[in-house]
Amino acid sequence: MANFFHNVFLHNADYLVFIVIVGAFFLTVELIMHRYMRSVGLTKEVYGEKFTMGRAPMNAMVVVFSILTVGWFLVQDSGAKQAAANQHMVEGIAPTFAYELQKMGHEQMRIATPELDPIYREILMTVSQWLTINPEIERIYTLRKLPDGENYYVIAPETDGGNAQYHRQPKKRTPIGQLYTLQSEELEAAFNGQKTFLDTATEAGEMISAYVPIYDRSGHPEAVLGIDYDAATWNKKISSARRSVMAFLAILLIPVHTTYFVVFTTRVERFRMRTHSRELAESEDRFRKLSNATFEGIVIADGGRILEVNQTFATMFGYRSTEMLGMPLMALIHPSSREQVQENIRSEDDLSHEAFGLRADGTPLAIELVSTTCLYQGGTARVLAVRDITERRQAQEIINHMAYHDTLTNLPNRVLFNDRLTSALEAAEMNDERLAVLFLDLDRFKNVNDTLGHSMGDKLLKGVAARIANCVDGEAVVARMGGDEFTILLPKIQSEQEAVELAERVIQTLAQPFVIDDYELHTTTSIGIALFPVDGRDALGLMKNADTAMYRAKDQGRNNYRFYAPTMNGSSIQRLELENGLRYALERGELVVYYQPRVNIVTGQIMGMEALVRWQHPELGLVPPGQFIPLAEETGLILPIGSWVLETACRQNKAWQDAGYPPMHVAVNLSGRQFQSPGLVERVMQVLEETGLEPQYLELEITESITMHDVDFSISVLRELSAMGILISIDDFGTGYSSLNYLKHFPINTLKIDQSFVREITIDPYNAAIVTTVIYLAQNLKLKVIAEGVETEEQLSYLRDHQCDEMQGYLFSRPVPAEEFEKILRARGSLQR
Repeated sequence: MANFFHNVFLHNADYLVFIVIVGAFFLTVELIMHRYMRSVGLTKEVYGEKFTMGRAPMNAMVVVFSILTVGWFLVQDSGAKQAAANQHMVEGIAPTFAYELQKMGHEQMRIATPELDPIYREILMTVSQWLTINPEIERIYTLRKLPDGENYYVIAPETDGGNAQYHRQPKKRTPIGQLYTLQSEELEAAFNGQKTFLDTATEAGEMISAYVPIYDRSGHPEAVLGIDYDAATWNKKISSARRSVMAFLAILLIPVHTTYFVVFTTRVERFRMRTHSRELAESEDRFRKLSNATFEGIVIADGGRILEVNQTFATMFGYRSTEMLGMPLMALIHPSSREQVQENIRSEDDLSHEAFGLRADGTPLAIELVSTTCLYQGGTARVLAVRDITERRQAQEIINHMAYHDTLTNLPNRVLFNDRLTSALEAAEMNDERLAVLFLDLDRFKNVNDTLGHSMGDKLLKGVAARIANCVDGEAVVARMGGDEFTILLPKIQSEQEAVELAERVIQTLAQPFVIDDYELHTTTSIGIALFPVDGRDALGLMKNADTAMYRAKDQGRNNYRFYAPTMNGSSIQRLELENGLRYALERGELVVYYQPRVNIVTGQIMGMEALVRWQHPELGLVPPGQFIPLAEETGLILPIGSWVLETACRQNKAWQDAGYPPMHVAVNLSGRQFQSPGLVERVMQVLEETGLEPQYLELEITESITMHDVDFSISVLRELSAMGILISIDDFGTGYSSLNYLKHFPINTLKIDQSFVREITIDPYNAAIVTTVIYLAQNLKLKVIAEGVETEEQLSYLRDHQCDEMQGYLFSRPVPAEEFEKILRARGSLQR
């Protein structure tokens, strides 16, 4: 069985290769089709359906298998027929050759002297000619048998290399009598008178030999004619016949493949058409739902007539969508915009513009149109996306108003004022006119914010803005620059007297009290005036000079007006230099702490001291606190300066205690910003820990206006400080917004009478009455009372008579550096030995 299959595969190897090639070809085609399907997305489900070839692959496989199976038998048959034809050819040639040799007298050849035998030479020549005529024959020879049974050559001419088609092995002539070594049954059968074939393996390769007997005159075989064929040549004809059948089968498979490919492409196209149809349906459904869900109206129009609309468009214009079909589009457009929209419809470009539409009830609405051209039922139409921008326009107007107007007072802001001023200056320059700029700043407005809160301050600003606006008319412009600053543009004035009259009118108007939330508030304003062209020819210069004149009005008592003068710039420059220098004073070590003693009025003993910061300017010398403290407040530098003063005073007080002086209180002032800043309590605690000073020897001074800004916050902070053992005193008592109701809730220890009351205590009965009242109030509240600014013996005598506890002032000592204060301590004999 194994040999059977081996022979089958061996003899049909060419057809098996053909089957493999056909299978590989079809497999390659399948792979190409699969890659194509992957590239176009046919291997995945689309809309719940997956592409399939159905039974086509199986049918194609059956057809191909059938053709190959039939082809197997056809190829086998073709090879067998060719082998039979080869054998038939030999069977036809060999007997003919044998008969010719018999006629030529093969039996009469002389074996002993063949070269002299004419018969031998003739037969040898004839056989050589046969080899030449039949190049596919490898060799022709004759054999005779010896008595011992061995065979020997009789005729065996030499052979050449053949022609281009048949490449036989060249051989020399074999001499007569040489033994023929190949023994076979087929050869013996030939000597017995039979025609035989033999496949023989030789050194040159496989050989196919045909043996035919040569008869003598009596009809007995006297020799055997041998004809050798090269098996390769023999098989080549058989293979050629088989390949011809396989070529036919390949041609037969072409229409099968073509049909299969046509089926594939047809099915793909149908599947894609179904998919595309579903995509179109889904896309159309999605477009309709999207267009109805969008906030923009969509309309398709052709020739000015409406073809389709979405629900948003119909709702926007107050119609039902069905009644809008066929309606002229221009019926929905306001007459002022129809020409522009008509050009839009006629155009084929993508356009965008704003227009006005008309609702069904005739009311206009602002719309924005974005249009393009699309294909529609074999033609073209215009698609317009319409957006209602009525609210956007209103919002834009509000934004524009807010951009150029103050949100609190609704007055023009700085930007609009500068624009109006620039335009007025250009007109004045062209027409040789004059104009005035008034710069207003409310006096002590910060006290209102600190005491009553920013909400009350905002209401006051609105009232001030309304009164200022009522003071002007015509082309004058009133603006709020920010905070409590206002400006007035007064164009086309004939003389500066007009600016004076306006300034006085504003001052008189603002002098009237404001009643806000049951509070009666009083405010004044300082006004600076700059004139064109004498005080400046551009907006920046006039504003700067008016601002400078306003600060001069403040410096000269407030609640008045001043015209700009060139000499004012000197003080402004000095103020700017002070501000710049103050920013580096702390890090350069220019700030120092002075100490002013607090003395017991009865005993004269030093009870403590107040720490006061001084600025030792490298060029200006000792700068008074009244010049740089307000600057520090405005710029926010008061926070680091105040923290440094607190630490320095505590460290110095601890140093004097360590030096043996009796423990004393050191009083440190807290500004409004310090008191309101977060982390104040933690900072004070940190300073006490770092310096080692016990809390009961630190006293913090605050003004009453600070505590009234946020009463609950103030009570919370003061209680935390008091719980630590720190003493609290109210400085400048009586000068701010007092509330005796809240005063009893504050954990304070001391009231300090402001020096403005003490200064005229002996000559002004009103000030004397205030001082006396404060002393009695403090005594009844169990508080210590200290008088500031005591400079004469008369003032001291008055305070002693009314039982004031302590005093500080020039009568005892000015504020002095730490070294001089220590000398005072020694001089008073306070040093403990």
